[in-house]
Amino acid sequence: MTRKPPAPPCLIALPCLTAVLFLTAALLLVAAPASAQPDRIEKALRQERSKADERKTAVQQLSARERTLAAQLAEVEKRAKVAQERIQKQQTELDTLRQEEAVYAAQYNVVRVRREQSARELRKLLEALWPLHAQGMHEGARLSDSWDASDRRFQWTSSVYAHVRAKLEDVRRQERELAEVLARQKQLEAQADRQLAAINAEKDTLLRDQLALNSHVRAVSAQRRDLESELQDILKSIQQLNYQLASQRTRKFESFKSTLPWPSQGRVVTSFSPDGRPPRRGLGIATAEAAPVRSIFWGKVVHSDVLRGLGKVVIVYHGDNYYSLYAYLAEVDVRAGQEVEKDEPLGQAGYYPEARSSGVYFELRFHQKPINPQLWLAPGH
Repeated sequence: MTRKPPAPPCLIALPCLTAVLFLTAALLLVAAPASAQPDRIEKALRQERSKADERKTAVQQLSARERTLAAQLAEVEKRAKVAQERIQKQQTELDTLRQEEAVYAAQYNVVRVRREQSARELRKLLEALWPLHAQGMHEGARLSDSWDASDRRFQWTSSVYAHVRAKLEDVRRQERELAEVLARQKQLEAQADRQLAAINAEKDTLLRDQLALNSHVRAVSAQRRDLESELQDILKSIQQLNYQLASQRTRKFESFKSTLPWPSQGRVVTSFSPDGRPPRRGLGIATAEAAPVRSIFWGKVVHSDVLRGLGKVVIVYHGDNYYSLYAYLAEVDVRAGQEVEKDEPLGQAGYYPEARSSGVYFELRFHQKPINPQLWLAPGH
């Protein structure tokens, strides 16, 4: 749909002059010298490379530390394997001790039962012998009616005494045996306890060593991964800075004279005529409605706002004091300070009074002075 055209502002000299002066002031305020940009990039590159070298050194040191810890852990695991074999052997010996201890415990019970039985028999003998002994001591030979009877009594008594002595000796021997068995049992228990304590202590030591080393390895590995991640980010930043530096060094505006793309597809309705009446400092292009308007070169947006007499305006600084201006935009897609690529959309064409339809007004400037865009844009349009 064709919009109703307002009064053509650029046909009036004073409003156009005011707009241009306003534009020039804006350019002077926001433009930065192009020669400083590569210096800033090179400075940033040096800083990033220094950080990358630091991270690489740190990663190498952590990797070496990680290898050392891994070797220590392998040594501990080797010791653990040997210790496990030794522990298994000690465990077998401990089992043997426990079995021997059980045998002595059973033997102790047997000896204890025998000793108790012998003690009971001895008590019975003593109980039977004591009245005869007491009576004999009291009456002497009067108890005997004859020598033969006295001799038989004597022989019987002697036999009983001998049996008592033997039984008493047997009880004493059993007590000694019982004491020896008990001592051996206690010795075996103490040995088994020491053996078990040594096994547990060795297990605990190896476990502590393994846990400490594993924890240290995990911490070093995590630190190394963090540094490697930082290093990758720094290397990406260096790559981007190298790209920007190469772009700044190779993207010289003057090297692309007569090859630059047109800001928008359309028909030229006003040409460059700074001495005309009224003066025209750029090109007027009639376009399709809402046609895209693109940057003709790499650069940085230094203005994205309304300028009196020109509507919505985008100004891009291309370095080396070259600027491009795009006016009468209906929509703007970029903001001041934004870097743009060649052919990147800046906005959409709006109503252009000179075309009495949709279009864009385009200027090129060098050192704030307008230059003929048609000498710079690619021919054949």
